[in-house]
Amino acid sequence: MVKKWFLIVFILGTAAPASGGGIDNKQNFSSAYAGSLSRNAASDGADAAAYNPAGLMQLKNGTYLEVDLLPFSFDYDHEFNGETQTTNTNLIAPMAFGVHKQNKWAFWGAFTINGGGGETEYEDGNIITQTVENLMYAGVFSPYIPSGGTLFQPYAYAKSYDYTFTTGVSYDLHPMVSVAAGIRYVRTDKEVDLHGTYSGTDILAKYDQEADGFGGVLGIDIHPSDKFNIGIRYESQVNLDWDTDTDGSNQPGLILLKAFGREDGQSYARDLPAVLAFGFEWKILPKLTLKPSFSLYFEKDADWDTQNYAVDGNSYDLAFALQYDVNTAWSLTAGYLYIDVDMKPENFGIIEQMSPPLDCHAFAVGANYRMTKKITLILGLSGYFYEDATAPAALLTKGRPEVTYGKTLYQAGIGIQYRF
Repeated sequence: MVKKWFLIVFILGTAAPASGGGIDNKQNFSSAYAGSLSRNAASDGADAAAYNPAGLMQLKNGTYLEVDLLPFSFDYDHEFNGETQTTNTNLIAPMAFGVHKQNKWAFWGAFTINGGGGETEYEDGNIITQTVENLMYAGVFSPYIPSGGTLFQPYAYAKSYDYTFTTGVSYDLHPMVSVAAGIRYVRTDKEVDLHGTYSGTDILAKYDQEADGFGGVLGIDIHPSDKFNIGIRYESQVNLDWDTDTDGSNQPGLILLKAFGREDGQSYARDLPAVLAFGFEWKILPKLTLKPSFSLYFEKDADWDTQNYAVDGNSYDLAFALQYDVNTAWSLTAGYLYIDVDMKPENFGIIEQMSPPLDCHAFAVGANYRMTKKITLILGLSGYFYEDATAPAALLTKGRPEVTYGKTLYQAGIGIQYRF
């Protein structure tokens, strides 16, 4: 039982700020999303290639290029044994979109980060290093690592990026209906470093993981009038098998990893789940548009290897946004997002412990400034406020203590779209 639980803990993975999505999937791809949190029926910009590719048919003829820079700032907290270990991280994620639309056809591509997307560093350790210390103290790894010691200078670090390249085509099937289909390639890289000094011996468990896979995207856009638009998008599951390289570990670290199957060449599954997204945009007044969105993440169908048992249901998010067109140059947006994650904190593996998937309430404001007929500036700012969740102490003689996970995240966005 001890070894099985520790194996789950030691499956090292993503360290990304999770915003607008499920446990692994992300939705925060553009500045327009950062300023509204609802883009599933978008048809007004190149970033619709990621949210509503069939809606691209409503753009004017031309070639569109959009580049977004998305700064993040986030705090993750692990509270246990009367203390709180925190990571404070700032990062900038780039995204890019391209569209060529001509009459009944549009060809498009997108570079996004659909999972992972950052790094976390706990300079004084966290719940993971505390659990490892408790297990070593209890003699789980004896005689290779003696019992009864203390782990000094614990440290935990993980970095993860799921680079996603998507390209496809959209077609005007009917004056009120357009469709889209695309192919997606996901390339993921993760780097993990856990270390400390135990009874005078350095412990270094460090390794890299890589995986890649393909998936598909389908979309349909229904626009019965110029005041109402419906967007539907389906993203297929991307099968990912993580290959592990432990070259960065020292001998004690390798003993820990080898005892639980973490060896060079070993792999485990962590598929990127399928997504079904729906939204509509309704111009309720000449200058005011209502924009709700709903996204469902099929985590129960994904193969997550030793953590298949951990997911109780599928995550979803629900968003509402408003856009007010001040004049022909300026539009203002505001939005609210609720994220529901169906995973109990006691079932978190290290993937989730490093970046806890928690229920969330998020708020956003943004602006679009059409500087010229060809250039649009997009600005967004959002805050994600997650609900704390507590995992009881593990049912082991020595293991994970009771821990409360908490986090907050802030995201900004600045994007430029140019139409040739």
